[in-house]
Amino acid sequence: MKRSAALAPLSRDHHHALVVASALTRAGEGTCYSSAMLFADFIADHEARHFALEESLLLPTLPPGERARLLAERMRADHEHLRETAGALRQGRLQPTVELTASLGARLRAHVQLEERELFPYIEQSLDAASLEQLGMQLEAGT
Repeated sequence: MKRSAALAPLSRDHHHALVVASALTRAGEGTCYSSAMLFADFIADHEARHFALEESLLLPTLPPGERARLLAERMRADHEHLRETAGALRQGRLQPTVELTASLGARLRAHVQLEERELFPYIEQSLDAASLEQLGMQLEAGT
């Protein structure tokens, strides 16, 4: 899918997220722990910053309305769930199972698809070229 240059850095991050999601969904009994720790480390070391950029820079650009409100709610709910689950795994409050890793992988993949297929196109359609370029510069400065 052709992405505007402004949002391309976030799309590149999504590729890594999909690699992690794939490892989670393919995990078996012998690999569910290592896959869960890969996920937890990925969220803590990389995605926390990615989520913060999206929440602080993308969401304020959404035009008022029901569609924007629903997209923002879904995005925030996914971010919160993924952060909380990663934290619980890292702290040992949640034990990895095949079912958990499969569920996490599906949730992470669905989240990336939400952003790539719905949120990003909506932002690209809603912003004029100058605003989109400004957003891109802010994203680059934050990464």
